Amino acid sequence: MITDGFLYIYAPMCGTCAVAEKMLTVVEAVDPKIKIEKRDANYIPKELEAYQVMSVPALLKLENGEVQDRLYAFQNVQHVLSFVK
Repeated sequence: MITDGFLYIYAPMCGTCAVAEKMLTVVEAVDPKIKIEKRDANYIPKELEAYQVMSVPALLKLENGEVQDRLYAFQNVQHVLSFVK
C-alpha cells in the first residue's frame, strides 16, 4: 500500500478502465515527475474497503496513507492532468 502519491485502481475486463489507463499514460508522458501506481482491484479488497472505493476506474490522491481526493470520471486527458497537479 502506498502512502503518498497517486493510486490508479482498475479491473482488467473493464473497457472504461482501459481508456482511463491510456489517458494516464499520456499524463505521465506530459509530466515525467508524475508517478501513478496501478493496482488490479481484484487483488486488493482490503484497500478498496479502507479507501472506500465505490467503482473503477478510480484515481486516488493519497497523503500519509489517507485519501485526499478521488477521481472516478476520466473525462479527458486535460481533466486528469488538472487532477494530478
